[in-house]
Formats: sequence, C-alpha cells, structure tokens
Amino acid sequence: MLANLRLPALAVLALSTTACINDPADGDDETAVGEPLECEVAIIGGGAGGLHTAFRLAPELGEGVCVFEREPEHGGRIHAIALDETDPDAPRVGTGARRVMEGQEVLLALADELGMVLETPGAAADLINARGTFAFTKDEFVPLYGIDPDPEPDVDQETWFYDQLRFGPKRAMIDSYPDFRSYVIDVIGAEGYAFLRDMSRFRADFAAPLDARGYLDYLDEEWDVCCTPSYPVGGMSSFIRGMQAATEADGGRIFTNEAVTAIRRVEGGGYQLDTATYSVSAAKLVIAVPPIALDAMTGDIVDEIRAQPAYQDILAVKVVTITQWWPEAWWADIVNPNLPSDNQIWRAWTTEHCLNFIEIPIEPYAAAQQVTRSVYDDDPDCAEFWEEVAKDGTDAVEAEVANGLMHLFNANGITSPAMIDLPIPLETHVQIWPDAWRTKATTSSRPAGCRCSFRRRRRTSST
Repeated sequence: MLANLRLPALAVLALSTTACINDPADGDDETAVGEPLECEVAIIGGGAGGLHTAFRLAPELGEGVCVFEREPEHGGRIHAIALDETDPDAPRVGTGARRVMEGQEVLLALADELGMVLETPGAAADLINARGTFAFTKDEFVPLYGIDPDPEPDVDQETWFYDQLRFGPKRAMIDSYPDFRSYVIDVIGAEGYAFLRDMSRFRADFAAPLDARGYLDYLDEEWDVCCTPSYPVGGMSSFIRGMQAATEADGGRIFTNEAVTAIRRVEGGGYQLDTATYSVSAAKLVIAVPPIALDAMTGDIVDEIRAQPAYQDILAVKVVTITQWWPEAWWADIVNPNLPSDNQIWRAWTTEHCLNFIEIPIEPYAAAQQVTRSVYDDDPDCAEFWEEVAKDGTDAVEAEVANGLMHLFNANGITSPAMIDLPIPLETHVQIWPDAWRTKATTSSRPAGCRCSFRRRRRTSST
C-alpha cells in the first residue's frame, strides 16, 4: 500500500506493525525515562487515519486506546482556521482538504454517523488561462495545441485523452516507461501532454517524477469519484472534532503536543514508545504518520520500516495554500457573460503566474466569511517560490497574490466586469505542507521539511 498515490481526505499513510515488522520478541528492552503509561493500542499520529482508528477501537477498548499527536491540534492536513482564532466558535475554513465528492461513500457515511451537516452548492463557472489565452472551457484551448480533436463528439478532449491513457493498448507495457511523463508523451504526443498539464489545476501530477503504473492505478480509483462536491459546515475538521469527541467519550486517551521520538520492541512482547513526557508500554501499535514524521523518530521499528524498498520509493509533494479574508466580496459580480445563470466564477487557474489556482467558496457557510483560497500550488518551483516570498512578510505575499489576481480578472477580455477593484485583505494565512500528498516516485528521494504556517497580522483598513 505504500506505493499508492494521493491519499483521500480521510486517510493517511498508515503502517501497521503486524504487516511491516517481525515478531516483537526479537527486540530489546531499553530503560524507560518518562512517566510510565500503559496502553493496549498506541496510535502514533492524530490525523484522520489515526483518529479514525481510535474512533473505531475506543468503544471496545476504552482507555486502552492512546493517540499521540506532535502538533497542538489533531487533523494533520485536515486543518481549518478562523479569522479570529481567539474565538472557539468562529467560523472556519480549510487550509488543506475542503470537500467530499459524491462518490466517496465511506466519507459520506462517516459524516452521517457523526451528525455533520453538508452543504452542496449549485453550479458555477470556471476561468482558465494558458498560452496567452483566457477561456471558460478546456475544449476552447484545443486549437492552440495543434492536437487532433477527439473523434467522439460527446466526450470532451481531456476525458478522451485520459481514456487513451487508461484503456489504450500501450498500458499493457506500462512498466517499460521510466515515468508517467514518458508514457503520456508516447501515447498522446508532446502537445497532448502539454494540454493535459495546462488544463490541470494540480501541476505536480505532471511536474513530479511520478511512477507511470502508480499514477494510472491512482487514476483508476480517482477518475470516477465524481462529480458533485459537498462541504461540511465547520470545515473538513468537523470530521476530526467529531471523531475526537466520540473517542474521548468512550474513554480513549488523546494527547497533543506529544511527539513520539522513539519506537522499540520490548523483550517478551509489546512495544516501547518515548515522548517528552511519557514512557509508553503498548501491546499493539499503529503508526499513522507521514514519512516526514517517521524520519524524525529512532528505534528498531523505525529502522525496519525505513529500510523497506516501498518506503524508500515514497515521494512527498509540497503544497502551498494561501487563504485570505476580505472586507468585501470583490468577486461577487465576476461572471461568464455567455451564461444566463450559474455563471459566477468560482474557480480560476493560470499557467502564467504562481498563483496557479484560486478557489472562491460558494457554499453558504464559507461564502459568508468572505474568504478565498487565493493560492493552491503544488508545482515544485512555484511552491518553493511562495515559501521564499512568505519569508519577506505580509506585504510581499499580498502584493504577489494581488499581481496574480489582477492578471486573471483584470482586462482578460472575456469576464464581466472588464475591470475589478481589489481591496487589501483583512488577513492572509500562508500554509506550507511539505508532504501534502505522497506518491511512488521513479527515484528514491524524499524532500525534508516541516509543516509550517504563517499567520499574517489582520489589517484594519480596506484601502
């Protein structure tokens, strides 16, 4: 399972010791140094995967379930923030995962089990910028790429290309290609590859050295998870809060700011975990953390996992998101004038600026916050660019975002109104995920880093 690509919103890299390591009796028993703590099952990682495991085990094991999370709060990449972080009841918006798709039946069932409220907004319009051109649909760009239009009039060009990649005769030879890029170019040509890259909001799919078989396996799972999104009231972290509350109500013990630093076998059976506070004894162990967290730990268990070829093949993809609150909804009147209804622009992406992709929430809960995810960027070069800009402070980030927004919405020649008046944001939050999603790479390389966020001071003026 370690070779799988993007992990869904409520899954994390979970390494089960029963599947990954040898009999516990083969280990050593080192002297405990922290406060003794006994658990039936120790779960390392309080992200979605770790909490869901605890949520399912706690009704049976109660306080025997222990979750250890290194961050101040649970959730991992399911992380929501508020304009006023001092108000626990303030509305929140996700900096990572935001939505559940209609085909994700497990998530929808879990939302129902937790009593969550989901909002499903109506249709809206896209704006795309590539090769010096603005358009509302991907098929409008086909002539710019010198590619032959697909022969099926009822299928859009992008879908037709992906059908060739997924179901074409060359897939039988998938293991002969050094990477996904080589496979795509061989199947649909260099300009076909460029078309798919430019029409995608997720640039790392084409910029990272992805394993061809792994990516096609991912497409088989992901492509048909479609098409209507639903958004939890309270953000995707409503899943996290619900599972945490239920786990604790059943007696499960959850620890935050408690990084596990070492994992060892104990002679005679069981496991020993070290944290800054505790020396944990556990009969069973679940590791539900990404490689970047596991690499910070020591011990024989960690060494064995890291030695596995499948683990060494994992590539972490960095993502930067920039969330902004505004004094007014400057986007409210930006529409596709060719449509009589459902014409408000809610997504726009560009190949010509590291803004990459802006998403304007239209579900009532988030829309009322006058907030945008002004940047979602997983292009390796642009992610590094935003990280560097963030080091220069609020003004630098906001100026660069403004440049991108003006490029997209000012005098693009197709949206109405022709010009926009962009106010100064009330607050800007930069979130850097060094391993936002993981894939099987063509080389055994993984970037280092830490989960970082930069909260920018709120402004009091909109001019």
